Amino acid sequence: MKKEKRTVGFTEDVNYVCFEDLQQAQNISIVNPINLDYCGREKCEPGFQFGPFIRECYVIHMVFGGCGELQLGGTHYRLSRGQAFLIRPQEEVIYRADQADPWEYQWVGFHGCRAEEFVRQIGFEEGNPVIEFHNEDGLERIVQQMLDARQLTFTNEMIRMSALFAFFALLTQENVDVPHVRQSLYTDSVYVRDAVNLIMSSYKKKIRVAELADMIGISRGHLTNVFKKEMKVSPQEFLMNYRMEKAAQLLRETEMPVNVVAAEVGYSDSLSFSKLFKQRYGMSPSRYRETEVELEKKEKKGEYTSENPL
Repeated sequence: MKKEKRTVGFTEDVNYVCFEDLQQAQNISIVNPINLDYCGREKCEPGFQFGPFIRECYVIHMVFGGCGELQLGGTHYRLSRGQAFLIRPQEEVIYRADQADPWEYQWVGFHGCRAEEFVRQIGFEEGNPVIEFHNEDGLERIVQQMLDARQLTFTNEMIRMSALFAFFALLTQENVDVPHVRQSLYTDSVYVRDAVNLIMSSYKKKIRVAELADMIGISRGHLTNVFKKEMKVSPQEFLMNYRMEKAAQLLRETEMPVNVVAAEVGYSDSLSFSKLFKQRYGMSPSRYRETEVELEKKEKKGEYTSENPL
């Protein structure tokens, strides 16, 4: 019987190179503090517009030439070479290339349990999605490393992941003198990190938000509010996502029966687990286990269609 396939897209055109749907091939996801979902570069056509669109992950665009405009939250930003802009999950955005001098940019899309912390460390504040960067050559090399590691092997996954950490390290190094970045540890972030650590260590058990709050020493309402602000999801949603991704990892890497996988991630009822898993991945646990991940190469922008766009 022929196995079904999940795809990772790689498009290489003269002015457009893009890696997409890398989350399909990752052995680890929310389990990691940060994860690469897609990356690429483009020399845009005059007036090219993207959006309005809402993503499920973070994405940073870096402008290496020309100029363009970002429209986010009712505010317009004019950007040119040496500037980068951030789009957070669930933010509706439009951006377009200048008609006379269209921009060239590169982008990196990512998610993970410390993604918000990472973007703050490189200088992005709430309400200010634009920063400057200076080491163009270094950033270009890092994105190229990601694009060069295109085969879906475990070694290349590690290369892409190490390049992602190098990307953040370089941008963080450039922003060490930004006043708000130096104040990296503030109370609410500590509460959220404590909650994440507790969830990760106790996900097999029944966990209530009130119990998490008691262990941390704050109210349930305050924990929920700061967690949503920092992580863009509620503590309960984070727990469910974490459990599902741990389950997906077990399905890929072991031969455990589905009911055993369900129990391993905290679900005594395998039917309820299977329903939640299908909502998350669009297929049953058994079908997910039987699918293979395949690299789908395209030669023109727009030919690859993502089934699970982030």
